[in-house]
Amino acid sequence: MPNTNLPIMKGSDTIRAMKQEYTLNINKKSRIWELDFIRGFCIILMIMDHTLYDLAYIFKDVWFEDDTGGFWYWISDLAKTFYFPWILRDLVWGLVVFLFIFICGISCSFSHSNLIRGLRLGVVAFALTIFTWGLDWFTGQENQFTIRFGILHMLAASILLYCFLRKLGLVTMLVVGLLVIATGIYFSYFPLETPMDNIGVLIHTTSAFYSADYFPLLPWFGYFLIGAAIGPRLYEDRKSYFLRYGKDGWMSPILFAGRHSLIFYILHQPVIYGILTLVGVILHKSVLYMGS
Repeated sequence: MPNTNLPIMKGSDTIRAMKQEYTLNINKKSRIWELDFIRGFCIILMIMDHTLYDLAYIFKDVWFEDDTGGFWYWISDLAKTFYFPWILRDLVWGLVVFLFIFICGISCSFSHSNLIRGLRLGVVAFALTIFTWGLDWFTGQENQFTIRFGILHMLAASILLYCFLRKLGLVTMLVVGLLVIATGIYFSYFPLETPMDNIGVLIHTTSAFYSADYFPLLPWFGYFLIGAAIGPRLYEDRKSYFLRYGKDGWMSPILFAGRHSLIFYILHQPVIYGILTLVGVILHKSVLYMGS
């Protein structure tokens, strides 16, 4: 006998469900998933890098007064003595940052609301400055946590600048982008001698300008602008170059991080600090227990 407990759907309900499923499939297919993947992969590498930095240069000195050994001491010491002096780390860091900013430029070239996006990101960046300044004030330190012009500030300014430059055309934007990059790289090796702190927003200077996370507009805006310039040509039909079959599987967390990269960037340091602080409490109790 047929199962009479099954829900009976009306014709309108069936059509509505089919429309919702179709819309979800269209939204999934309409995203250029490889951009989400690369952006998510960059975010995950950034989180790993920042975690190792916190272990090496902040929590190691708080947790251990001497060479006490153990897993957490070993990984903190390895990060400080091997990982950060490693030239490959610097090369990978540069590539990851370039890809992230370059892809942000490509994504903005598809948007028709960049002015709103830039202003919103600017508000978030300003809030981050206030929050990190508050951390310095609360801990009685100066220029330890304050982010005056980090990657969010740079991206917000880049998006707003792109709103005025997007009509220049491919060749002009490429030329401007290359000039910005070349100028920024020059001043990164030969900082501008000036006592004016605010110039540090644009380029590297000899002034006392400080930012815990520092991305001056030159050269980074150049990478953004080149991405925005070639994005419409690279993805003329706004379609992915690679087909996706079935479920995402192991790629799901990476794609999720790529789709929500701003949230991950804002929250990752407080989460890391919270987890490592909890680890420190556990370590402290373990030491007390073993010493009793």
